Amino acid sequence: MRSPARQQAKATVPELAPAAGAIQETRDRVKRAYGSAIGRHRRDLVTPALILDLPAARRNIAKMAERLKTMPAKIRPHIKVHKSPELARLQVDAGAIGLSTATIWEAIVMVRSGLDSIFIVNTLAGREKLAALAEIAREAEVMVAVDDPQNTADIAAAARTAGSEVGVLIEVDTGMDRAGLDTPEQAVELARRVAGMEGLELMGVTGYEGHCSLTPERDLRASRQRVAMSTLVDAAERIRAAGLPCPIVSAGGTATWDWTATTHGVTEIQAGSYAVMDNFHFPMAGDFEKALTVLATVISRPPDRVIVDAGNKSLGAPALSTMRGHDLKAMRFDEEHGLFIAEPDYPLHVGDVVELVPGYAPGTVNWYDAYHVVEGDRVVDVWPVIPRGPGHGGLIS
Repeated sequence: MRSPARQQAKATVPELAPAAGAIQETRDRVKRAYGSAIGRHRRDLVTPALILDLPAARRNIAKMAERLKTMPAKIRPHIKVHKSPELARLQVDAGAIGLSTATIWEAIVMVRSGLDSIFIVNTLAGREKLAALAEIAREAEVMVAVDDPQNTADIAAAARTAGSEVGVLIEVDTGMDRAGLDTPEQAVELARRVAGMEGLELMGVTGYEGHCSLTPERDLRASRQRVAMSTLVDAAERIRAAGLPCPIVSAGGTATWDWTATTHGVTEIQAGSYAVMDNFHFPMAGDFEKALTVLATVISRPPDRVIVDAGNKSLGAPALSTMRGHDLKAMRFDEEHGLFIAEPDYPLHVGDVVELVPGYAPGTVNWYDAYHVVEGDRVVDVWPVIPRGPGHGGLIS
């Protein structure tokens, strides 16, 4: 996908564009605000605090890389989970062929952090977003999902204006009932349109079988995964039969990664949660360690419960969150309170510090400015969560 024109255009991009300045400002702010924690014991932090067990995360990344060596598919890990250029770099260094993102803002951060081959596993619309997409495509290999002819034409127009080339993957609905075309025939028709558009390069198909992760029973989950992937692979084969290129077939999350990575015709998987793990994915991918926790303090101790200072606004999607090292059932989570059922003599008291394992890591991470990176019990660094929140965070002017 790296044409001579793209390489020449890349050289004209300023080294420090406005987005790069916003990224550096975030890094500097995180160091100023949280840098004093470096060297502290993990339980001496102000709570709530997001903790990343770096050795555990490294082991998770290495384990995935090692297991994929015997499988036909490669990994393009999804960074929507951790939103960290540092963790993304570890994944690429371990053999990832590139990165997946959910938003244009995540893609900008990864590109401006020196990472290449980015797939935005989402459809993008809006003048500013498409202009940003076309701009970063001058600096790196960038791909995006499409399922609409007019939207595809708009992306092509933005790319021509920027003098760039954007890679395109046709999104196919594999049963999740979200974005994506309903049939392989529709995928072929859109692929024909893409192939004739200046500014775009047809790179393949994508489809996410995320609905399978909602099926806890393993055999039924596997059956649904097979149906989902048969739809996607069929679309790829029909595109090739029409004489069009389809080098990439991209799918797969942490809940189905091993099945999808060995599905004939799938070339890459987008699993992301494996790197830090959470309680939602753990029953389906339990050989990866829970490297992410939220440090919390007991702030009230009625006779029948323990209340900590981490609630919805600290955990994001707290329904499955648990207290590490304590067999206590969660009662509920309010905005700033987490309530756990406990007997009167249970040995937790006001002021005690505990760690909560998130129910769903992407929803947790997005609330925080920074990771407190620990090795053993010591904080060794602070890493920014970037971009956080739903907006652009200053990444565009």
